[in-house]
Amino acid sequence: MRIKLSLLFLFFIQLVSFGQTEQLKNYDYLCELFNTTYASFEEKGIDWPARCTEYRSKITAYTTDSELFTIMADLLRPLNDGHTSLRAKNIDSAISASRPSRIMKEIQHIEGKQRRPMVNSMIEKTLEGQGFEPIKELGPEYNENKLFRYTKNERIGYLQFYRSFSKRLWMNGISLKSQLNQIFNYIGDVDAIIIDIRFNRGGDDGFSQKIAGRFIEEKQIGFYKQTRKNSEFGPLKSKMIKPLGKNPFLKPVVLLTNDRTVSAADVLALMLSELPNATLIGEPSNGSYSDLKNAKLPNGWRVTLSHQRYLSLDKNNYEGVGTPVDIEVKNTIVDVQKKEDSVLLSAFEYLKKEKQIF
Repeated sequence: MRIKLSLLFLFFIQLVSFGQTEQLKNYDYLCELFNTTYASFEEKGIDWPARCTEYRSKITAYTTDSELFTIMADLLRPLNDGHTSLRAKNIDSAISASRPSRIMKEIQHIEGKQRRPMVNSMIEKTLEGQGFEPIKELGPEYNENKLFRYTKNERIGYLQFYRSFSKRLWMNGISLKSQLNQIFNYIGDVDAIIIDIRFNRGGDDGFSQKIAGRFIEEKQIGFYKQTRKNSEFGPLKSKMIKPLGKNPFLKPVVLLTNDRTVSAADVLALMLSELPNATLIGEPSNGSYSDLKNAKLPNGWRVTLSHQRYLSLDKNNYEGVGTPVDIEVKNTIVDVQKKEDSVLLSAFEYLKKEKQIF
C-alpha cells in the first residue's frame, strides 16, 4: 500500500510540475515576444524585463488558465495601447490594453446604442445654430452607418467620419476618390473647412493619406515609420502624401480630435498637424498608431501588439499619448445633454477671431 501511495504522490508531483512548466512556457513566450518586438517601451518608460520578472513570480504549480490569463492581462495593461490585446478562446476571455478614455468615462451612463445618435444630435444642433444646411450622408454602410457626414454654411464646410475605412474587405474602397470629389464639390469654395474625427475607430493608413492629400498641392512626407523585429529597428521609412483632387483646399483647416480618435485617425491627426494651414482643436488623439502584429502563444491564445513607431517630421513618437492639439477643449456630458458642442463652438470662435471668418 505504501508503495502505491508513493507512486501516486510522485505522479501527482510530476503532473503539477508539468502544469507549472506549461504555464511558464506560455508566459515566457509572451514576455520574449514583446521584449524583441514591441516598439515603444522607452517612450512609455516601461522596464519590461523587470515587469516580466515580477509577474512571473506569481505563477505557481497550481496556476489555472484563468489565473494565468489574469496575470498576463495585468502585465499588459500599463502599455496603454489600443493595439495590444490578448484572447483566450478556451476560457472565453479577452482584454485590450487600451488606455482609459476620458470621454468614454464622461458619457458612460448613456446606453451604448444611444451614444452615437446623441453625439450626432449635439453636433447637428450646434451646426444648425451656425446656419449650416442639414447633414448629408454618403458612402457605403457599416453597422448601418454611412461613411461620411457633411454639410456647409455660407463660409465654412464640415466633414465628419467615424471610421477610416470604406468596407472591411476593401479598406480604402474603390469609390473613395469619387465620394471625396462629390463632397468637396458640394462644399465648394468656402473660406475654411472643419474635419471632425472625434470617436473615429480607425482603419487604414491609405485612407487617411487620401484625406490628407486633399489639403496639399505638392507631394510631401506625411510621417516616418519604423518596424521592430528581433530586438532591432529596421530602416526609417518616409510615408508620403500625394495631392488628390483637381483643386486642393489650401485655406484654413480645423481638425477636431478626442481620445477616441484611434489608429488610422491618429495617423491623420499626425499628418495634418504638420500642415501650415491646419489647426487641431479638442484633446490629443488616442495614440495607437502602429499596425497590429498578430501572434499565437504555444497554448493557442492569440495576442496582438504594436511593433512599429510612427514618427512626426521632427521625429517625435506620440504612441500612448496621442497627437497634440493646438487648442485644448474637452466635451462633457453636459454638452451632450444640452446639445451644445463646446469643441465645435471653439472651432467657430477660432475661425472668427484668428481667421476673420464669420
